[in-house]
Amino acid sequence: MQSGQPEDTGQVAAAGAGREPPRRVGVVVGRSRTDAVELATKVADIGRRHGAEVWRADVWEDPVVQDELPGTDLVVCFGGDGTLISGAHLTAPLGIPLAGVNFGKMGFLTEFQPEEVPVALPQLFSGHYWLEERATLSVRHSRDGQTLGEYLTINEALVGRGRVNRVVRLHTWVDDQYLTSYAADGLLVATPTGSTASNLAAGGPVLPPEMNAMVLVPVMPFVSFRNALVLDASSRVDIQADVTPAPPLHEAVLSVDGGITAPVEDGDRLTVTASSVRCAFARVRPRHYFHAMLVSKLQRGPILPPLPVNTPSPARP
Repeated sequence: MQSGQPEDTGQVAAAGAGREPPRRVGVVVGRSRTDAVELATKVADIGRRHGAEVWRADVWEDPVVQDELPGTDLVVCFGGDGTLISGAHLTAPLGIPLAGVNFGKMGFLTEFQPEEVPVALPQLFSGHYWLEERATLSVRHSRDGQTLGEYLTINEALVGRGRVNRVVRLHTWVDDQYLTSYAADGLLVATPTGSTASNLAAGGPVLPPEMNAMVLVPVMPFVSFRNALVLDASSRVDIQADVTPAPPLHEAVLSVDGGITAPVEDGDRLTVTASSVRCAFARVRPRHYFHAMLVSKLQRGPILPPLPVNTPSPARP
């Protein structure tokens, strides 16, 4: 079975039976590719044929997105997981579900492959879908008792070293109980959604999407605690940065979902808690799809094709 194609249309219809068909649909292309643009046009036409009002934008940063999102029932997005995460920052606070068409590499979050759209999208626009809601996190960055920023986290938050190749020391508490002090390239706190991203690359466990939990995993720890920890979603994680010596000899940064970056100074505190916002994805596939999809994607070949064996080194003319 392909990642977005259900085995049993009857099962899908039963799973989504009774849902009100979306009356207002957004289409965000997300990729400057001719095939994505052409398919987005077809999706908009399918939506209109099913009686939906359809608006369209080329990228999430387009001002039309902010104007059109209120009152939207569903957004179809074309891209990879990163494109969907960017969109979820806008749709999740409004309770708008996303459906992704995979134009990326892995596509853990996307629902359809491009070739599946003509058959699968009519099901979606007819209301034969179910909503998968996923937990998110809130990250508060404070300095000397003053809040510098608070960020919705769909995937993960990472506090780690900046451009200078020195480990950072990160004193960590869980629910006001001191846990340990990490000496590492960074410390990552991931949602179940983010557990298949940088957390997986750092050796952390994959969590099922419906689990209310977070993962705490050090990145390249040096002579310090190196195991990943799974925490209940109700936990509070406090991280205090020890960034010495001062810049430019050393620096640290906070990165949220790979898109928001803020400098972290010595003594800064990052507080991670569960957010009340839920990130929703519209699914037409069977409800217990996750582990089979995960294994099929992780067992396939490398996402970047290898170079020919006789490729010369870039150091040689």
